[in-house]
Amino acid sequence: MYRNRKLTPALLAVLLLGTAALSACGNSNGNAGTTAESSPAAASQPPSADPYASLPKEISGSIYDRGQVATGEGSYEENRWTKYINENSGVKVNWVPIPRNQEADKFNVLIASDQAPDMMTTFNRDFIVRWADEGAIQPLDEYIDKYSTSYKKYLQEHPELKPYLTLDDGKIYAIASMRPARANTAIFIRQDWLDKLGLAMPTSVDELVEVAKAFRDNDPDGNGAADTIPMAMSTAYTAITDDWYMARSAAWFVEDGKLTQSFFTERYKDALAFRQLAYHESLVDKEFATDKEFSRQKQLWTTGRSGIYFSNLNMDNTITELRKNNPEAKLAAIPPLSTKYGTNGYEVEVPNHLLTAFNKNMKNPQAAMEFIDWMLDSGWEPLTYGTEGVHYQMKDSIPVTTDYDKWKTEVGYASEYRLVQQEQQTPEYLITRAGDSKDDQDMAALKSTIIKFTENHTFRKDLPYIPPVAEYASIAGSFETKWKEINTRMAMGSQTPDEAVEELRQAWNSLDGDNVTAKVQAWYDANKDKLK
Repeated sequence: MYRNRKLTPALLAVLLLGTAALSACGNSNGNAGTTAESSPAAASQPPSADPYASLPKEISGSIYDRGQVATGEGSYEENRWTKYINENSGVKVNWVPIPRNQEADKFNVLIASDQAPDMMTTFNRDFIVRWADEGAIQPLDEYIDKYSTSYKKYLQEHPELKPYLTLDDGKIYAIASMRPARANTAIFIRQDWLDKLGLAMPTSVDELVEVAKAFRDNDPDGNGAADTIPMAMSTAYTAITDDWYMARSAAWFVEDGKLTQSFFTERYKDALAFRQLAYHESLVDKEFATDKEFSRQKQLWTTGRSGIYFSNLNMDNTITELRKNNPEAKLAAIPPLSTKYGTNGYEVEVPNHLLTAFNKNMKNPQAAMEFIDWMLDSGWEPLTYGTEGVHYQMKDSIPVTTDYDKWKTEVGYASEYRLVQQEQQTPEYLITRAGDSKDDQDMAALKSTIIKFTENHTFRKDLPYIPPVAEYASIAGSFETKWKEINTRMAMGSQTPDEAVEELRQAWNSLDGDNVTAKVQAWYDANKDKLK
């Protein structure tokens, strides 16, 4: 089955509610969120009555704006799916779009101006920690216990979620469901280029370098020009090349019982050295530093100028465009590559999907929980698959998309409203769901291969989430700006890895990094038994 039918509607309703609220204008003061003290109905309730029973079932929620709503579909605030939600959930949801690449700044402004929506949704657990510390959100335990049936049961059936939703005071501050798939990063390669040049699939980083050089030098696309840029990047490039050496940038690692930032391990120097080699050997695009949105990188891949793509599980949704330009392109997924440190698997994400928190001033948490339950039980399905007979047909109890282009235009953006869901992307599910489309079938096979890679290769992640330490949160953003700048400059220049790490150390120290490390270590020592 493609979903767990045990779950009930209340959970999905609350999560969709969270995204909806962010885009709404909200109360008469112009706030997206609504405040309990503004409600005469709540104030007039006798002490024994439920304070929310007579309130309107209307809430607001945030939703990621990725610019994917087609002109004919409307806007993130109002479209066929917002209408579906309001007509079927029993709750009116007003949506506040949050630009994905401006998430932190947008939420900061909304919270500081008391304009934040009732439900705030993010992938970043560190935001949940910070919002709780600032008093911007509230615990959810009482609401889940009193007003939810489906989500309450769901948490009992998925106890692995609890540590990611619970903060140090032992209370739950976020709602989330399980990820459809925990596999995340991947490297794709043109198998037809390997075949043409008589090359084997690389199994180590050193072998990948040799394959990339062969692509650079031997005109694998046969256009007679020396214009091949072997490796194309995406947002996953730095992460993947760090992960080869078990040194993800900004991650904390336990080294001999002590926590340290990845930057200050010997392994990180090897990641820096690889990126510098790739640049100076012309294995990557010399203009990558100015390609902030990676649009040029994607174009290199889809037009056939690059044969190796550092990407994510979905290949950044590029397979159709690639095949339009290169109909005979054969693709394969590169297995996890070995280094002198061993073989680290591709990234395995935390079990939770979107995290949804309740604004401290939320007017009607009962309506929100009912909305979450609805979404979890059934609301998520049309937001994932569309309408049967229009966007998909059922095969072996699995929805099979019948017209991908139509689905992409009319349904593709709808998953942003899916605050909770029950889709589980197993290899068998993906293969069946692909239907008769060759592109879909090939992409399903590639994704299935990557999921199997994650099942057969361990991914090193010493801490399950970012340490919820205020001192670290206060400097993480400033330090991120600095380490990204040093990484880029070192890759393009002549600085040695030792020199780059020394510069990173100086930047860390300038932010009182040693004191921060001590605070994080104290948190780890107090909580390490819970993190296993």
